[in-house]
Amino acid sequence: MKTKSVLIETVVVTAVTLLGFWFLPVYKTGFALIPLVYLIVERRLRKRSWSDLGFKFRTFWPDLRANWFWFVLVGLISQPLVVLLTKYWFPAYLEHVIDRLPFNEGMGLWLILPMLAASLVLEELTYRTLIQGRLSPYLGAPLAILVASILFGFAHFANGPFWIVFLDVGMIIVDSVLFGIIYKRSGNLVVTWLAHFIGDVLGLLVIITL
Repeated sequence: MKTKSVLIETVVVTAVTLLGFWFLPVYKTGFALIPLVYLIVERRLRKRSWSDLGFKFRTFWPDLRANWFWFVLVGLISQPLVVLLTKYWFPAYLEHVIDRLPFNEGMGLWLILPMLAASLVLEELTYRTLIQGRLSPYLGAPLAILVASILFGFAHFANGPFWIVFLDVGMIIVDSVLFGIIYKRSGNLVVTWLAHFIGDVLGLLVIITL
């Protein structure tokens, strides 16, 4: 649905959410819920289906098979490989990544994994369904993916030495572009979320076991 009101709403919701992340980080969880609330309300008002928001469970397997290369690249290879390489070649970068993770050292995987799953649903709804999906009719898919990915990268910004922060944000942007490609090709948020979830879990497991 390409209308001026949809574009304005998308820009306002995105701006409020990200400004809240950056300037009021103590309320980050609350701001993260804003896109979810907006999408649920907007879906009802404009009579969109859950499929319109990317929840395509019925076509999950065909969509996964059609995007297996991108899924394997970002879900199984990218993050574990980066962790392994930086462990031995750039440990300061890995320490920076670990420091910005929103999990306490004493938390077990039984608690981390549900929190991670829930947070990634919010992330994918925000950056794929809302930003990429709603901007694509106006900017075109490649530019919408890039905009969503840049915002995604800077949403994970954490203070540190310039080159470490630059590399950290840059790697997040690259991963986000890959998630964006999967979403563009499939329109299936479930496939994109699963790739994101598996990639993060494998990355965490490599960090824990090093």
